[in-house]
Amino acid sequence: MFHATLLLLQRKFSTAPTILVTANHVSVSNKHDAASLWVENATSSSFFICLRELQNYDGFHEDIFVVC
Repeated sequence: MFHATLLLLQRKFSTAPTILVTANHVSVSNKHDAASLWVENATSSSFFICLRELQNYDGFHEDIFVVC
């Protein structure tokens, strides 16, 4: 699974800001596959958050939330 989402910043910065992101699996009762999370194309007004699970697609994964 690979997913990318464009996020628009609430205000425009003079330069591209440093963006920190993390992924959180909400369900503690299930085993979790590893995931990679990164930021692409950060500008002064927007950026993409990209998420990919480490293992090739092995079913739909739910309850993964990304926090910026």
